[in-house]
Amino acid sequence: MKTLICVSSLLLVWLPAHLWAFDWHYEGRFRASSQILFDPPPADLNRFDHEVELRNGLVGTLFEKDGHIFDYEVVGDLLYTGGIREEIGQVEEYDAELFRGWIRYEKGDFKIRAGRQQILFGAATLFRPLGFFDTRIISGIIPLTRGVDAVRSTYFLSSTSSVQGWAVTDLTGNRIITGLRGEANFGPVEVGATLQYHPKMDLPFLADFNLEMIQMGYHLKGEYVVGYWSESRLDIQQDQPGDPLRFDTVFGVDYTFDVGQGLHVLLEYFLRTQESGFTNVDLKQDRTIQVIGLQLDQPVGIDIVWRAFFFFDVVDRSFQFAPQVEYNIWDQVYLYAQVQVGGSIDGNNQTGRLFSESPSFVTGTESRAGLSLIAFF
Repeated sequence: MKTLICVSSLLLVWLPAHLWAFDWHYEGRFRASSQILFDPPPADLNRFDHEVELRNGLVGTLFEKDGHIFDYEVVGDLLYTGGIREEIGQVEEYDAELFRGWIRYEKGDFKIRAGRQQILFGAATLFRPLGFFDTRIISGIIPLTRGVDAVRSTYFLSSTSSVQGWAVTDLTGNRIITGLRGEANFGPVEVGATLQYHPKMDLPFLADFNLEMIQMGYHLKGEYVVGYWSESRLDIQQDQPGDPLRFDTVFGVDYTFDVGQGLHVLLEYFLRTQESGFTNVDLKQDRTIQVIGLQLDQPVGIDIVWRAFFFFDVVDRSFQFAPQVEYNIWDQVYLYAQVQVGGSIDGNNQTGRLFSESPSFVTGTESRAGLSLIAFF
């Protein structure tokens, strides 16, 4: 896959001189953020965490003629991180990485895309059983998923139905995740089904990267007075005796109330249960997990939007509350204020899934507050 990305980059340089309809436009983003921890870490560590990001890239068309279309996206990040995460070695102080880098061919109802890309699907919002490659923190500021090196193809059977296939490689290039997915509308209801083979992978940013599994699932989504959806996944572990099972499912609803300029309320329930032989990756080694998630958001005037996320773990009784306010300063410049507060109803703040105090600041669930400035250009 690394070779594929290099070839793709060369094509971006070579093709425009020889083919028709080349165009491009620049996409960029500047982000600066700073957070303070409510509970101070050990005295020799910083209480603050800072990050500056500069994202630059090109998006456009390489070639278009007689219905054949080649388009592309190449976007890279320059990152500076200071404060506690850099001090404990979670991240490098200075870093550069490819955010997106792909070429896509399209002809009629068929599309195929190769390179560093995002792969997102499913109906759920807060909990995503079918988000095999989704690394977003949904309660964060403008959540974006990390790209994976992949080839992905789509064929549209009709205007409301499609079949997709993908192959995702790991960092070594020796192991490949392969999958198929079909989606269609049946009246007012959207339905999808998925099947994937997941070998052990050298991709530690993905959940369950070191498990060998066959994964299958479905989603359905519709609207009748309220929006509703269901999304489920069954994992069959291949590297354990007896091929033990794990099952994840989500049920969700949402509705916009006629309050102010519209109060949007979204509620999801997540359930995980697994057989005793399945490799348990849970922090507390629980075999059954139940979590409730709530999202509220509402515009105030034309410049302000407030959002709030609340998560409650029914089993260990930990919770997390994350309100944020978005303010449009001018044009494409936004200021965000965000707070994240966690705790436990049982009073145990050391081992909660949604809140865990840690002297080494490694969980990401610690209570904090911060500001972020984001400019698009």
